Amino acid sequence: MSEKEKNRNQELPSLSRGVGGAGRVSGLLSDDKANHSFETLKRLFSEIKGNRLMFIFTLILTIIASLSQIYSPKLIGQVINFIDESFGTESGLNWQGIGQSLLILLILYIVYFLASYIATTSMVSITQRVIANLRLKMDSKLNSIPLSYFDTVSAGDLSSLLTNDLDNVANTLQSGLTSSITAVVVMVGVFVMMFMIHPALSFLTLIIVPFSYFIVKFLVKKAKPTFQKNASTTGKLNGQIEESFSGQDVVSSYHLEEELIEEMTKLNEDLYDTEWKSSFVSFMTRPAGDLMLNANYVIVSIVGGYSVINGSLSLGDFQAFLQYVRMFNSPFRQVMGIMNTILSALASAERIYSFLDTEEIKEHGRDSLDSAEIKGDVIFENVDFAYDLNYPLFKKISLKVPEGQQIAIVGSTGAGKTTLVNLLMRFYDIQDGYIYLDGKDIKKFETSKLRNAFAMVLQDTWLFEGTIGDNIAYGYPLEVGESLDVVPREDIENAARMARADHFIELFPDGYDTLLTDGASNISAGQRQLLTIARAMIKQAPITILDEATSSVDTRTEALIQEGMKELTQYNTSFIIAHRLSTIRSADQILVMDKGTIVETGNHEELLESDGLYAKMYKAGQAS
Repeated sequence: MSEKEKNRNQELPSLSRGVGGAGRVSGLLSDDKANHSFETLKRLFSEIKGNRLMFIFTLILTIIASLSQIYSPKLIGQVINFIDESFGTESGLNWQGIGQSLLILLILYIVYFLASYIATTSMVSITQRVIANLRLKMDSKLNSIPLSYFDTVSAGDLSSLLTNDLDNVANTLQSGLTSSITAVVVMVGVFVMMFMIHPALSFLTLIIVPFSYFIVKFLVKKAKPTFQKNASTTGKLNGQIEESFSGQDVVSSYHLEEELIEEMTKLNEDLYDTEWKSSFVSFMTRPAGDLMLNANYVIVSIVGGYSVINGSLSLGDFQAFLQYVRMFNSPFRQVMGIMNTILSALASAERIYSFLDTEEIKEHGRDSLDSAEIKGDVIFENVDFAYDLNYPLFKKISLKVPEGQQIAIVGSTGAGKTTLVNLLMRFYDIQDGYIYLDGKDIKKFETSKLRNAFAMVLQDTWLFEGTIGDNIAYGYPLEVGESLDVVPREDIENAARMARADHFIELFPDGYDTLLTDGASNISAGQRQLLTIARAMIKQAPITILDEATSSVDTRTEALIQEGMKELTQYNTSFIIAHRLSTIRSADQILVMDKGTIVETGNHEELLESDGLYAKMYKAGQAS
């Protein structure tokens, strides 16, 4: 790839909410967070504490199932001894002894089946509860981390975290936990049984333990970084795919197909590379383990066979001992066989806990806030803010907005218009200065209570899959635990009428019960914007923020909503960020921003008379 192509690729526009394409967004797993396997396992097992009794019950059943396995070879050996002892004797077979042994063996098999089945289903139940709790924690985390976090992580990576990584952990917990318990019980129990049969042979069998430990330790050390990179690369690839699908219109209009294919190819090759390396290292464990275990089995068989010949070991006990050797080796073979699954789950768990450890919004205040009592008096006092501390955006910004005023904010792209209202809602925290609401520092309020005081209408029309009525009702101030069913239909219809959305809603056969498809693609862009305005109206918040609220509607639709907007903002404090002069000419005060500074203030006529930046924008036919 040429240097020119590389530079061009680095300049690809973001198709999502992030600040760059998914291929350039770092994975969620950072090197200095949650990267210790023991700590990760410890945290993962701590999730089980809410299901402690069921886990203990499962543990007991697993031990019972394992013990029933352990005694079976001994009984089979007894049957062989009964048969062997019958040769050369006149008494014949000891049918009573054989029958008792087989009956006990049958009972043990039944106990093993029942205990294993119940333990497995119980473990599945525990795992699903753990995963459900983790999913709730992650969902809660999404609502409590700063908005700046989403500027650096792609939606696809988050989606992968909430689906692929959780499923990966769930699958391993369901099978790996009971398998690990079984392995420990079987190894200890089998060694005891082998020691009772032949102490010397039992210690000979133990030779594989240190070798297995060092092999597993070596391979884990080699494979773990690869699995971590694999999980991160999977998230990046998912992000790229999600962005490519959602931004097809941008891709086509800017002719970015080749660049995106190139980036997708690079990510796909990276994923192939990490998949191949992780599989190569992990799958080495099985043949290496089999070689070691089979060699040990051969040695035990030779030494044991010699003991049978010299009469120090019976044929039945020798057969039982060989079965125990196989059972003793089985846990090693099982662990080595699922090593890649365990390492992959560990990498996923580290990504999950890295996300859960993300710093949350700093909740400075605990003061409650009743929206009905808010007047809407807003003051910015010497506010400093920067997305990147090396590049400050606001320096000592001061602004006073009396209650009930309509404030319009205009300026070029990147001037800081949207940032100003985002700071008011504490989507970001300021570095210095104060922001007051009704004379009180907004940091003293609970963040959720503070945001309840605002109704927002954005340029991006976020509508949910559901009915038109439900989408309007989402703005209604519900109490905790209340559903949309409690929202009066009359309020929904009134909000739609104020937003001038009722005229198109009533054209649908199902009216307010009309279902919106994913992304509300079955209605026009202007109609989607009208619904978001209706959603803001039903909230009846004391402060309204309209961020490019009419940019997606045509001139006729814009005219329809002007009266509704006027009614909405008549008694409320409102901030209007707009390009069209028709939405701001009647504003009480217009703020003209340029490069993070308020350069002009006044109403429409005053600003035209001053012949400054606003006048130039107006004369040029744009107020952007």
